[in-house]
Amino acid sequence: MAFLDNSGDIILDAVLTDEGRRRLAMGDGSFRITKFALGDDEIDYSLYDKTPASGSGYEDTRILQLPVFEAFTNNTTSLKNRVLSYADNSLLYLPVVKLNNLFSPTTADAAGPVGGYYVSVDSTTTAQIESLDSTAAASSGYRFAQAGASVDQSRLIFDQGLDTADLSLGYLSPSEGGNSQEQDLFESAYLVEVDNRLLGLTTPTDLSMATPSFIDDDNIATYYFALGKDSSYFAMQKGGRGGSAEPSYSVVTDTNGSRIQNSVIGPANNQGRIGTRLIFGLRSSLNLQTSQKLFDRLGGTETITVGSTPTSFSTINTVVRISGFNTGYRVEVPLKLLKYTS
Repeated sequence: MAFLDNSGDIILDAVLTDEGRRRLAMGDGSFRITKFALGDDEIDYSLYDKTPASGSGYEDTRILQLPVFEAFTNNTTSLKNRVLSYADNSLLYLPVVKLNNLFSPTTADAAGPVGGYYVSVDSTTTAQIESLDSTAAASSGYRFAQAGASVDQSRLIFDQGLDTADLSLGYLSPSEGGNSQEQDLFESAYLVEVDNRLLGLTTPTDLSMATPSFIDDDNIATYYFALGKDSSYFAMQKGGRGGSAEPSYSVVTDTNGSRIQNSVIGPANNQGRIGTRLIFGLRSSLNLQTSQKLFDRLGGTETITVGSTPTSFSTINTVVRISGFNTGYRVEVPLKLLKYTS
């Protein structure tokens, strides 16, 4: 849905989602609009101008002049950034979810999936990559998603919390010594979305396959992981909070003071408020492992330098999307799926 103000007539442009059209087509009178969400995908807040005199009222003029997206029905791309409301108007900080690349693996910073990973889909591709770069699984932006890949080779790690230097280190959870005002910012459940034709998710311990909550008509599989119910996907925290996954995600206090190691929350390891850490593994689909068909249909061929050797791969570009179920914060990680064929 788009809300368009054309400086005269105000236009409300609304379209139904795939599910909405399905229910309307039933024709049994059951169609009711009961929920809606607002988004600000088209807004660039960096345009806020602090230079006008204080109180002039023109600081946000450039933001207000931005064009507004028209409504569209593709549920995989609509409302990437949803508008949320918090009852506590005194909050100074809002939580984030960030991909952790301090543990192995680090993300790719070269051409290709910048800020993401090259993902090997079968054992032949993995063997080729490892023969050219023995450190690929640890520090060169690669993930191995074939059956038989180890936990360290296939996992992704996401840290949640308040990423600010203005707060001394602590927990978002009041039960762990955190501020009760911040308890609503603690993320206890996540939605993870991937293209079901290409990838599945596994537990980070024994690499057993996770079951999607649902798969939509665009082949996007949505997995719902909740703290307590799905504790194997959440990192262990001191005092029993969290789950059974490693690496742990806790405040450590010893002779060096209070700190958290290998976390992307907080500019320094003694700053910020930590919430939860989500961990899961990637597993390529059987079609990708045994066939070239989807690469021919959805991707192409690229030459990628592995180590120092230019190598030709069949590739498909995709993303894995993680959304906080309670806070609504969303992060997308770009993935370039690789298959070595010669």
